[in-house]
Amino acid sequence: MILNQQRPLDLILAGRAGIDFNAGQMNSSFAETATFFKTVGGSPANIAQGTARLGLKTGFVGKVAGDGMGTYIRKVFEKAGIDITGLMDDQTGARNCLAVTEILNPHQSGSYLYREKTADLMIQPDEISEAYVKRASAVLISGTALSESPSREAMLTLITYARRQKTHLLMDLDYRPFGWKSAEEAALYYSMTAELCDVVIGNREEFDVLEFLSMPGNRDNQRTAQDLLSKGVQLVVIKDGARGSCAYTADGKIVKQGIIPTRIKKTFGSGDAYAAGLLYGLFSKWPLAEAMALGSACASIVLAGDSCADAMPTLEEAKSHLADHQFISDEQLMEDLT
Repeated sequence: MILNQQRPLDLILAGRAGIDFNAGQMNSSFAETATFFKTVGGSPANIAQGTARLGLKTGFVGKVAGDGMGTYIRKVFEKAGIDITGLMDDQTGARNCLAVTEILNPHQSGSYLYREKTADLMIQPDEISEAYVKRASAVLISGTALSESPSREAMLTLITYARRQKTHLLMDLDYRPFGWKSAEEAALYYSMTAELCDVVIGNREEFDVLEFLSMPGNRDNQRTAQDLLSKGVQLVVIKDGARGSCAYTADGKIVKQGIIPTRIKKTFGSGDAYAAGLLYGLFSKWPLAEAMALGSACASIVLAGDSCADAMPTLEEAKSHLADHQFISDEQLMEDLT
């Protein structure tokens, strides 16, 4: 994938930007947690904050509530150096999406999600600027933004503009079951959108959703990748938790990346951090294996942090983490388990 480095922005993220109320106490249920602290969350917003902190010129397309929460998101993005030209204010009274977290123990975290008719889902097709899309080398679509209208049509409009302007299209599957009417609906829009993209990123469970209609029951990563590559996708990256990740390219390469053993504090945020690191490496023209390694380092750092966005590392921090830690492979993990 050859990116147009002459454009003002490296990457635009499209989708939800909401509020995370992060548990201020570890090893406690929500009922036992007395304090919380706020950050800007939602997968595309987390990735945007991660890529900006690493050094990519990052923009955002989305919609926030026309209230204090929306103002807070704008201020956080501006402080992070994220271009908010494409961030709209809702005028209908819709509220921001909200996630309230609990950390029962390092390996069991939960969240209470509020997503009913939220502001991010109210973005209209006519609020997508083709001129803004043209300013970026690539646009990343969040799969959750396809779950309801009018956001769904707005994202399809964005895709149309990106293809016309030769802006690369990336998709993070970002599946959240509560946003969809059925698995069939999710599979339809996921597969339709993924086939229009240059890069598709997701975990194994998310690819299972994408394939619910076309290849039900498939668990073979290579078969998943080959199906998408045959339809024009250039790079498929499948995250598989403790087993690491695997990338498949249109020219036949398969790259596997292990994980960094980490003393984790929580179980969420690592996928967004991985995506941020991977994207930085790809935009910087690093070899794919090195880009994936940076993604794994960013994921490790965030798993050891107290929140998602605020734990995202700088490039120097991520490189230092890489230098100080060793990876373990899927094969080594299986040996340890036996």
